[in-house]
Order: sequence, then structure tokens, then C-alpha cells
Amino acid sequence: MTLIPSNSSQRWLVISFITALAVANVSGPQYIYPTYGTSLKNRFHWNGVENSMVSTATFVGVSFSGPLCAWLLETFGFRRTLALSAFTAFAGLFLLAQTYAGYLSSHYMLCSVYLACTGAAGAASYLCALDSQAHNFKSHRGMSMGLTSASLGISGLIFSQINDRFFKSQAEGGHEEQDTSTFDFLIFVGACIFIVTLFGSFVLGPVDKSEALSVPNDLVQQQQEDEVTHNLNYHTYTQSISSFSTSSTRFEEEEQEGDGEERPLISKNVIVSADNIFMIKKMAHQYQPDIRIEEEPNISGIAFFTDPVGFSLAFALLVILGLGYVYLANLGQLILSVSPADISLGQAQHARNVHVSIFSIANCGARAVFGTLSDILQRRAGVHRLWFFWCAAIGLVMSMTYLITSVSTAEELISCTVMTAIVYGIAFGCAPAIISEFGTKTFARNWGWLLCAPAIGSQLFNVIFGIFYEKESKRQGGSGECYGSGCYQTTFFIGILSACLCMFILSLAIYRKGLYKKQPAPIVH
Repeated sequence: MTLIPSNSSQRWLVISFITALAVANVSGPQYIYPTYGTSLKNRFHWNGVENSMVSTATFVGVSFSGPLCAWLLETFGFRRTLALSAFTAFAGLFLLAQTYAGYLSSHYMLCSVYLACTGAAGAASYLCALDSQAHNFKSHRGMSMGLTSASLGISGLIFSQINDRFFKSQAEGGHEEQDTSTFDFLIFVGACIFIVTLFGSFVLGPVDKSEALSVPNDLVQQQQEDEVTHNLNYHTYTQSISSFSTSSTRFEEEEQEGDGEERPLISKNVIVSADNIFMIKKMAHQYQPDIRIEEEPNISGIAFFTDPVGFSLAFALLVILGLGYVYLANLGQLILSVSPADISLGQAQHARNVHVSIFSIANCGARAVFGTLSDILQRRAGVHRLWFFWCAAIGLVMSMTYLITSVSTAEELISCTVMTAIVYGIAFGCAPAIISEFGTKTFARNWGWLLCAPAIGSQLFNVIFGIFYEKESKRQGGSGECYGSGCYQTTFFIGILSACLCMFILSLAIYRKGLYKKQPAPIVH
């Protein structure tokens, strides 16, 4: 049913919506990492495998902390969860900055722990933003969650441009030890996350809509109130009431004095009964013949993952987001692989920030556009959102094929960055809306567990990337750098095979659930 909020509720909905976007925008440390990741590698001289472990630590923290974040939100609520997230994120980045300055051990496992904590904090705050939107905008989940997801995706653009303009590398002659801009940037990012997330702890959460009007549910509510209060002093009856124990409905008529007004179609004093409720629902069906009214399900746990849609969604996130994040986290190495060997640190930093910005724009646009488009197509054409994942798998195959066969320069890599970002954005833009179809009460729990899938995928593909990158680097002379498509060709060929398997599993789920047919649009209560 369509709710008509009061003015106060509308204001709080707007404030909550904008705050959720702001919190989501600072909840993406995994998208900010590529702006300084290569600086960490050069500073601490990590090898390919060590760097792969560190580069995915943030995303692993985001994903594997999902169940913990869901438990925190369900147990302690929005305010305490967001406050804890703010302090944890700042602590992780502060410790990493101290490590960069030389005050703490630079062991790659310690840095991975700092980044994983930062990622977990970002996952908790983002989950709060999503859950708040799921409660407050039930009839527009695709759009509200798509825009929130887009705000998360654009964080890389915002912070990469800030890094490029205000925290340029100060190293001279290729000596990373002389650079202090990365230290300042880490402190700046930590402060931004802390302030915005802490502010969100006072705003986010379900908005009280008790004053909102709903048609025709409001008629039933009014009838119940009339029956309880018996506030009938200003009414008179013009006909007797048959036996209360045997009559299924009772009607009251109001005497009209002088003005000749007609009695309303359904009097506000109709007393509730089973037949009345049936009559109201029947009227609703007459005006909305193609819309079904049903109770919202609450499915989670094993039942969620054994459902064809739930299982195929988990595998799709493992492959699409896993490969997508491996591409993003290793953008620095990919750019160096297709760039001249004499590229300077400043040029490499600028090229890296350009690609991160392009990835963020395409990712953000895909989340917003396809999240909203999934709403429109599901309501008007009956197209289930799982079809968007099927298309994303095809796009991933095309992107990876182009990468290993045609890319030889940093400029040619831009097209691959855009294609990969769009696929990545489709997955993140549509996944929350699909999960909410299993019930808003279980949304946080299902989202938390489902995030383990891309964590496994990113870690698996990134280890593969690190092994083959290091192998090719040693074959080229063992300098720590790797040039040419041989550095990444095997990894993304395995990714193409995985995406094809993903398409098969999605097709099987679509067939088993009958999603190739037009789906009726449900009414959200």
C-alpha cells in the first residue's frame, strides 16, 4: 500500500536518506585503498604474494565481518553499531599511518589486520545505511538501495581526486622513503570516516510513520479505533442491529442535517469483522487486478542458501565481485604492467588516480541506474532482478577477454576499467534489493552471511594473481616489477571460465524458479 507520511515524517525521511548516502560514501575503504596501496608496496618492499594479501585485506574485512556486523546491528541497534564503527575505522587507519611513518612494524600481516579492521568497520556502517533505507523506503527498495550503493561506489572517485590534488607524492628520484603525503592522506581519510559515521549514529534508523495514512489499510485501522473507544456520542442509528453473536457485519448510518450530503461509500464507523476486511480487500483487487497481496516472507540461514535464487546469488557475488575487486585492488600493478619501464612515481600515482576515478564513476552510475532500472522493469514488465546478474556475468566475460587479448597500453586499459566497473556496480546495485525479497526482518542477517561469498572470491582470485604475477616477475629478472600481459593473463583466463560457470548456475536458477516468465508485482505492506 502507498503510505502518505505526515510533514514531520517526510522531513525525517529526507534527513535519514541524505545521511545514509553520506555514511555509505565513507564506508568504502576498499575503494580508497588503490589510491595509496602501491605506495605501501614500494615503501615496505613486499613481494607479489605479500602485496596480494594486503591489497585484499580491506575487502576481506568487509566481507567476512558480515555476520558479526549483522549481529551487532540486531543486538545493539543503529547508534551503538555506528559509534563502534567510527572508532574502529579511525583506529585502523591511524595505526597504518604510524606504520608508514616507521613507528610500528611493517610486517604485511600486521598491516593486513589494520586494513581488515577498517574494512569491517566500513561494512558495519554500510549495513546500517542499507538497513535504514530498507525500513524507510519499502516500496522503492531498488532505487533507495541502488543510490546508497552508488554513494558507496563513488567514494573512490572523491578520495582519489582529493589525493591527486592535495596529497601529491613528494618523493624525488624514485625514493618512496622521502614521501610523507601518504601519511597525511591516511590521517585525513580516518578523520572523515570518524566524523561522518559518528553523526550518522544519531540519525539513521527506522523513521516513525505512525501518523502516516494508508489506503485501504487506514480504513481498517480507523474501524478498530472506533470499536475500541466507542466514541459514538455524536452518532444516531436509524436501524436496529441484529444479534451481535450471529451478525458478521454491523453498519452505522449518520443522520445528515440540512445539507443533503451523501453518506460515504464506507462509513468511518463500520465495526470490524471478518466479512468487512474481506470486502475491503475485494475492493482493492477490483482497482488493482494485476497486483497480488501477500505477507512478507522471512527466510534466512540454510533455507536462504538452499533456495535456487539464494544459492545462485551467492555464487554470482563470489565470481563477479571477487574478480572485480581483484582488478580494482591491483590497478597499480596492472597500470605498471602496460606502462613504460621508466615511468616516474608521480606519473604512476596520477595514472592510478585517474583509473580509480573512472572506476568509481562507472561503478556509481551502474549502481544507481541499474538499481532504479530493476525497480521499473520488475514493476512494469515483470522482469526479475536475477536477470541483471546474468547480464553482468556476460559483461564480465567480455571485459576479461578484452583485457587478456587486446590491452597493451594504459590508455587501452581504460575501456576495460569501465566495463569491469559497470559489471561490479550492477552486482552491488541489485543484490540488496534481491536479498530484501526474502524479508526485511532478516535482511541484515542474510546480507551479512552473503558477503562471505565475495570475500572468498576476492581472496582466492587475488592469491592466484599474486602467484602468477610473482612467477612472471622472477622470469623477467626478479626486480619486483612485471611488464606485459603475461603478468595477469592466466589469472583472468581462470576468471573467464568462472564467469561462464556463473552464467550456467544463474540460468539454472532462473529456469527452476520460473523467472523467465513475467513476474507479478507484489504490494508492500
